[in-house]
Amino acid sequence: MHCLRFRLLGIGSLLALTSMINLSCSPPKALNPVRGKVVHKGQPLAGALVTFHSKGKVDVNTIPSTGFTEADGTFALTTGTKGGAPTGEYLVTIICSETVPAKKGVISTGPPETQDRLNSAYSDKDASKIVVTVKPGENQLEPFDLK
Repeated sequence: MHCLRFRLLGIGSLLALTSMINLSCSPPKALNPVRGKVVHKGQPLAGALVTFHSKGKVDVNTIPSTGFTEADGTFALTTGTKGGAPTGEYLVTIICSETVPAKKGVISTGPPETQDRLNSAYSDKDASKIVVTVKPGENQLEPFDLK
């Protein structure tokens, strides 16, 4: 009798644990190809990090979609290691890091100092005026024309 009770208790616990694991592992959202271009003062902006931040309430486990601009200013988004971004509305940030020239006569063993070439004008998602909607399927965005 005791063995049967323990066995049922063990099976019940295992089923409850399995249910909790299944609830916490929601299926990944489908990703849609997203391509765009960044132009700064009329010229393609190379080497910029473009980040799409989900608008509204965001789960802390959400991975933002990002892309680096090529020499011609074009980018393609990835989310984690996969190409594309989930459907939805996004606030966009753009950062273009450049190395700051070392001060004359100063020797450093650390990494080179960098600054945002855009003076952080597009780096704050809460102040971003660039809003994009990713739709199902291919997304070819209008160029982001930064002044």
